[in-house]
Amino acid sequence: MRVEQPSGLPAERPAAAWGSDLVVDLLAALDVPYVPLNPGSSFRGLHDSLVNHGGNRDPQLLLCLHEEVAVSLAHGWAKATGRLGVAAVHDLVGLQHASMAVYDAFCDRTPLLLLGGSGPADPAQRRPVDWIHSATTQAQLVRDYTVWDAEPVTPAAFVADVTRARQRALSAPQGPAYVSLDAGVQETALDRPVPLPDLLRHAPAPPLAAHPDAVERAVEVLVEARFPVVVAGRVGLDPRATAAVGEVVELLGAAYRDDRNVVVLPTRHGQNATGDTRLLEDADVVLAIDVVDLPALLRREDRGPRGSAGRAGRPGPLVVDLSHGDLGRPSWTNAFGAPLARDVQLLADPLTGLAQLVAALHGRVDPAAAARRREQVADRVRRLRERRAAELVHRWDDRPISPARLVAETWTAVQDVDHLLCLRNTRTWPEGVWELPGAGSYLGHSGGGGVGYGPGALVGGALAARDRGQLGVGIIGDGDLLMASSALWTAAHYRIPALVVVNDNSSFYNDEPHQAEVARHRGRPEQNSWIGMRISDPAVDIAGLARSYGCWAEGPVDDPEDLAGALGRGRDAALGGAVAVVHVRTAPR
Repeated sequence: MRVEQPSGLPAERPAAAWGSDLVVDLLAALDVPYVPLNPGSSFRGLHDSLVNHGGNRDPQLLLCLHEEVAVSLAHGWAKATGRLGVAAVHDLVGLQHASMAVYDAFCDRTPLLLLGGSGPADPAQRRPVDWIHSATTQAQLVRDYTVWDAEPVTPAAFVADVTRARQRALSAPQGPAYVSLDAGVQETALDRPVPLPDLLRHAPAPPLAAHPDAVERAVEVLVEARFPVVVAGRVGLDPRATAAVGEVVELLGAAYRDDRNVVVLPTRHGQNATGDTRLLEDADVVLAIDVVDLPALLRREDRGPRGSAGRAGRPGPLVVDLSHGDLGRPSWTNAFGAPLARDVQLLADPLTGLAQLVAALHGRVDPAAAARRREQVADRVRRLRERRAAELVHRWDDRPISPARLVAETWTAVQDVDHLLCLRNTRTWPEGVWELPGAGSYLGHSGGGGVGYGPGALVGGALAARDRGQLGVGIIGDGDLLMASSALWTAAHYRIPALVVVNDNSSFYNDEPHQAEVARHRGRPEQNSWIGMRISDPAVDIAGLARSYGCWAEGPVDDPEDLAGALGRGRDAALGGAVAVVHVRTAPR
């Protein structure tokens, strides 16, 4: 069922008559189906064009109650579809609201086109309020964490710059691009037609291929490896990655693990040792495929005093890095900037470079040695799974409910439903419980660590899932949800079904151990680490909050024996078209 259908419009879309009409026509030509936004006077011309020129269809505007939700929704949708996500934000205050979500998308290398209102640049056109919604450089707020920006000041420049922004956002390394649409030009009547460009001549850059010498060096290192480990990262959003990564893992007889918040190989693959904490310690060679933050993977430090973070550890494995390398390294933020030596760098599109590498490895790997490694890894994986199963059973009857049981019961509820896992608990996720089929089945997390990303991104992923006949499913923390809970209203309003399971430990718990650590180091009472962290007294009625947004909701569920029934009812409600929220009280770990 479509909502917000305009009336009184002609049967066919007329020719563009105003500056902002051109932008809507271009978005339609670019096959953009949705533009999430929170209304703002700085893009009132664009808003009118979406509704009264485009008929609020292809693209359809999606009303969000906060700009951060609008950008996060586009972020989640883009990851679920592999396409360009688009959002509109009011300048300047709306862009400030949205800035954290822009940073998340930048760190997550997600292609977004952000359209902002601005100005007018001509002071004679400014009403009093326009002075506080304009600046000499609109994009300065986000320039350090976008891949490109522009401020066009003619209708033709609108078309040229939006075309260029889309091209750059989708070219590697991908990321958000920002185009500020002058409010006066949006509302300028066109005195002549402005043609749209031939989009085939403005396509994103083709994928990079690795240098043959680097491929040969990588082959030499991998063939000589005693215990190679393959790690795959953000390439896990592309469903093609499962077969490609699986081929190199099986050819080498290597152990495999996903990078954090990624899924590439099927959970039940015999060489998938994700969750084995000693795997990288035992490796002599690591093939890292599209791992965005390689230093964090290979040099993760235990928590301790700040001064211990830079201490050198034991020599690590040889590293073959197949990625876009430092091409996306920013100069403003230190994200992904920790130094790490690469023994071999394959600077390439991950799937293109992987195909080159596999072709070069064929006939070079000793089949007997690879077979022995496969058998050893398979035995290691079997023992790992036995330990996981025992850990789950050991905490099955815990009160409060253990996060592992929450995941297991949610998996049981949806395992026979075609679903997309849009969000999950990260720190307490029990590897191996949820049987994921491979790349494209889980959308990962924020990239930039921004709490508040989850609600909008979950709705964006669920929107993509709905449009291809799947059910969006997410497990979200209470703190993350409460920062941007209004995303639930957008989902309910636009009939985006989803099963939203709230993992409520009643705390911003990730920071409690930090406070305990500081107190311990300073000889102070660790038992005070909960102060300023706990979301209690009063406890939030999350189910009641969800119902106020128009959702089906149940909870809080405190008894582990009630969990399966509540999740089953939530699943059935979501399959019936509802945004179903199941609120569960859990232990912090």
